[in-house]
Amino acid sequence: MIKLLIIADDFTGGLDTGVQFAAKGIRTVVVTDPGTDYVEAADGAEVLVVVAETRHLPAEGAYRLVHDVASAGMRLRIPHIYKKTDSGLRGNIGAELSGTMDALGLDTMSFIPAFPAMRRVTRGGVHYIDGVPVGESMFASDPFNPVKHSRVHDIISEQTDRKGINVFDAESDDDMLKI
Repeated sequence: MIKLLIIADDFTGGLDTGVQFAAKGIRTVVVTDPGTDYVEAADGAEVLVVVAETRHLPAEGAYRLVHDVASAGMRLRIPHIYKKTDSGLRGNIGAELSGTMDALGLDTMSFIPAFPAMRRVTRGGVHYIDGVPVGESMFASDPFNPVKHSRVHDIISEQTDRKGINVFDAESDDDMLKI
C-alpha cells in the first residue's frame, strides 16, 4: 500500500528523494509518467515518487499537473503527499505549492526549502546557496529558470497570491528534525 506520494518537479529531484527511502529499506518506486496507474506502478511499494517534470512548464501548466497528481493521490487515499521542489528554488514554486494546496483542500502548508547537507539554508526568510543569497547565486543566471529573488516569499509570490504558505528557516539537519 502506498503510504507516501512524492511529487517531484524533475527527474534528478525525484531520484534524489526516492533513494533516501530506498536506502532505509523502504520499497520505493519512481515513475516518470504522471498519467501512470499509480497502484499498478507501485506494485506493493510504500513510497511512490511521481516525476512531474514541471520545472520548465509555464506556471499554469505546472499548477494543473501538480494539482492532478495530488488529486489522484487523494482519490487513492494515500495518507501523506509531499511536494518536492528544487533546493535552488528554480521553477514553478508558487504555482506548484498552490496546486498542491488546492488539490488537498489545505488552507495552510509548511514549506521548508532548506537542504543543509547541500549547504542550502534559509535564514530570516532568505534562501542561501553556499552562503550566497539565492538571487545572487549561480541560480540567478540559470538559462531556463533564473531565480530573481532571495526572499522565499517573494519567489512564491511571483506565481501565486495564495496565503497560508508558511516558510520555515533551517540552517542544520537539527533544525530540520525540530521542524
